[in-house]
Amino acid sequence: MKSFAQTQDSIAFPYVLPIWGDKVAERGMADKLQLPFGLNVNYVNAYIDLKITEFELLFGGRDLSGIINAETLNFQEVSGTTNGVNFRADAWVLPFLNVYALMSKVAGGTNVTLQPTWKDGTGEIMLQLPKFSSSVDFDALAYGLGTTLVFGWNGYFSSVDMNYSATDTDLLKEQIGYLTMSGRLGHIFGLSKKNKDFFIGPYVGMMYRDFVGADGSSGSINLNQVFPKLETSFNQRINNKISSNQDIIDDPSTPPAQKLKLQAQNQALTTIQEGVNDSGLFTTQIDYFIRKELIQTITFQFGFNLQFNKNWMLRGEYGVADSQRFLMTGLQYRFGIKKKGFKQ
Repeated sequence: MKSFAQTQDSIAFPYVLPIWGDKVAERGMADKLQLPFGLNVNYVNAYIDLKITEFELLFGGRDLSGIINAETLNFQEVSGTTNGVNFRADAWVLPFLNVYALMSKVAGGTNVTLQPTWKDGTGEIMLQLPKFSSSVDFDALAYGLGTTLVFGWNGYFSSVDMNYSATDTDLLKEQIGYLTMSGRLGHIFGLSKKNKDFFIGPYVGMMYRDFVGADGSSGSINLNQVFPKLETSFNQRINNKISSNQDIIDDPSTPPAQKLKLQAQNQALTTIQEGVNDSGLFTTQIDYFIRKELIQTITFQFGFNLQFNKNWMLRGEYGVADSQRFLMTGLQYRFGIKKKGFKQ
């Protein structure tokens, strides 16, 4: 006949976490819980379309934002890509609540296409440079915290996840804050009658991602490293435009009102050219301020969890939208720490 202590040990949950694990065990559902602690290694690849809403240049304390800004640079396309490894450690604090810390080491690039354009007071184009495309590579380190709430019923499961991460990169002086929220719904399908822990759980969901505290970021870079042909094209286009305007001005048949308008344009173009060239903008390191936003913040997610046993799980997920793509795949190892003095 079993003693009272033996009976209690057979019912009690063996691990230090989650809290209320004993109550789950009393209901005969302890086998539904994951092992409480997890270590994850994930590969992440992301593509995001961005828009520049503010851009300012400072050189030697001189503000050039009146000449070169988000409007005159006329950004045509701005996109970012990242590839990296994500490390995550998590714990089930409650049977339905997981908390985790994450760290990511990523390499990426920003691709920019722009067509600098200056207009006069009436909105007519005075000067338009050809399109320029450039890419800047960077390395970054991100770290953050997150939490996941889960609910399961009759083979179905749902989860709500939220995390915040901060990213450090040499290109920017300030950290970039990033908020991610997601919801998923799926169903578990057993893959073995002998091993009930061997299953696959496909799911669908939605993910929201956006910058936090979008007050903009500042940094330093040499402009001719990004656009090596910009200086030559800039001056050539201005000289050609001024010469073309002057030919029309010198034509006796040109109406006086049009001559005055073109003379004002030439004066404005000369001021722009002298201001940019005298600043040493193309050859000297400059400070900049940039504010960027995601064109789309929501993606549709499709993924799966493939559990081999209580210790090992493989995960894959793909997210897609018109202006975003997201791919993640990784391996998870789970383990438990037993309560002190627990008897099997």
